Amino acid sequence: MTIFHFGKHAVPFADVLNISMTYKYPDSEIYVDLEIKGGAQLSLNLADSVMFMEQFTKKIRETKNL
Repeated sequence: MTIFHFGKHAVPFADVLNISMTYKYPDSEIYVDLEIKGGAQLSLNLADSVMFMEQFTKKIRETKNL
């Protein structure tokens, strides 16, 4: 099971139900909101959003054999 770690939190990717992103291309910023099993919602800061997207992109590449 792949687990996303940020701060003092650990969230298994299997527990992520939905991802919402806000991005500001001119400012080179991306922000991710996660909907987690059990109804929790997490809004990640810039550093954690970038880290999450890097790990999520890696998971997609592995899952889809890209």
